Amino acid sequence: MADTLRGQDEALGLLRAALQSGHVGHAYLFHGPSGVGKTRAALYLARALLCESRRPDGFPCDTCESCRMALALRHPDLELRVPLPTFSTEGRTERQAEEARSEARATILSRFATDPFYLPIFAKPAVHSVEDMARAKQFLSMTACREGGAKVLVLKRAEAMTGPAAHAFLKMLEEPHPSRVLILGARQARSLLPTVQSRCLHVRFRPLPADLIASVLEGRGVSKPVAKLAARTADGSLGRALQHFETPLDAGGKGAFDEGELSKLRAAALDLFVDAKEVAILGPLRKGRMDRDRPRFLAAVSLALHYYRDLLRFSLLGERTELMNEDLKNRIASDARKLPVESLTRRVRLLEEIAASVQSNVSIPYAVASAQYRMAQGST
Repeated sequence: MADTLRGQDEALGLLRAALQSGHVGHAYLFHGPSGVGKTRAALYLARALLCESRRPDGFPCDTCESCRMALALRHPDLELRVPLPTFSTEGRTERQAEEARSEARATILSRFATDPFYLPIFAKPAVHSVEDMARAKQFLSMTACREGGAKVLVLKRAEAMTGPAAHAFLKMLEEPHPSRVLILGARQARSLLPTVQSRCLHVRFRPLPADLIASVLEGRGVSKPVAKLAARTADGSLGRALQHFETPLDAGGKGAFDEGELSKLRAAALDLFVDAKEVAILGPLRKGRMDRDRPRFLAAVSLALHYYRDLLRFSLLGERTELMNEDLKNRIASDARKLPVESLTRRVRLLEEIAASVQSNVSIPYAVASAQYRMAQGST
């Protein structure tokens, strides 16, 4: 556990104190950046609650049958729910879409059981539906395998609940059942209903250091220069770094980045959002394979954002400051002299808005056109 949850001593300390004292809450909200260990910590807590021979310090033994089943995500009293896209496309029946969802869910559970750093990636928005909450409620209502034993529901990316799903989940929180523990994972606590937040014990997870993220990427075969660039521009989120190198489960043939693609995507991002000199939008988007690939486009926006943040650092702190795009230092120095600080901060805010709008299903070409127009106008 310590090897895969480095940098989260505070969160682990809170969970261990609860286990040692026997005062485990009915519902927890684990919040922090994606890919920093929230799901792994939730499964660790679940394993401890289900363990048949828990150690004196409250930790799971990891050797009993319950621990082995929980580690494999096959324990009948443990359910991990992950948001999924609808998988509905033209020509696909609802039955075929449900089969695709079931296959994706099985793939995700299998990867989680074998890869501590796995993060499921989708090309289209993924949600927890009201039907998903009905299944979760049914799971919690069933009798535990051991008399008086616990049942644990882990809801990954809880902010992806639809409105009806969130209210259905709230009803489960309002009617606590003995020995039932609900664990929600979310990037930001405020992304959930205030009534959901208030009924959970909050556990905060911290951003990870860039060198740790880079070491994980290198362990997956990513070259050192590319791993360093991805780690420095990930804002402490291993999940954000990993998304460049994972194939979306609903991508229909779209692949993960190869070794040179992150640099190519950064070049495309700078063409679109830093050096936009022409009205053409679809051409550069298609060249960068971003016109219909939401995760890829959001990765490009993130890379442009970090370039602008480097410009701000250089403008405010001078040439000795550490840059995330260290290999572009000469270009950064030149651009920093051209753009005033006020313009840079406006562009950073604008790109953050563009990323949020695309995540809310605004079309990618429209988002780019809006960004380029507003940058040219100098307004926010």
